[in-house]
Amino acid sequence: MLPCPGANGDAEGFIIKVNNPKLENGSTDDEPVLETHPEWVDNGVITGKFPAFDVQAGDHFKTVIGCLYNGAACSVRFQLNYRADGGSLQNLGQWDETYDGSIRKIDVDLSSLAGKSVEFVLAVQANGPSNQDWAFWLVPRIVR
Repeated sequence: MLPCPGANGDAEGFIIKVNNPKLENGSTDDEPVLETHPEWVDNGVITGKFPAFDVQAGDHFKTVIGCLYNGAACSVRFQLNYRADGGSLQNLGQWDETYDGSIRKIDVDLSSLAGKSVEFVLAVQANGPSNQDWAFWLVPRIVR
């Protein structure tokens, strides 16, 4: 269990809100990001669980993911996981990101979960060393 927000540089990993973040593509966004850094070990992981949400047909999970500027060694796997009606943890999608100068828009249709109470779990895992894995989720949200 880690505090949220955490402390930048915490060896066990951290999540912090960053206003006006500079992204790996060189742009500075006017929306805040959730900077998530896995535990500072090879293949470290950090996860964040959100309160249960009643999903309706047509709901979508949307965000933009990537690495923050100057994180040249950033190499991570983003995961969107969920637990429906208290069941087991399931995966809705995963995306590998490296510091390559591009960011990725994510749009996941949640209609298959309509009528269920769902806990969403965001995860970031280091692909090897985690020293510059300054991974971001730009305005992660559910759109109805």
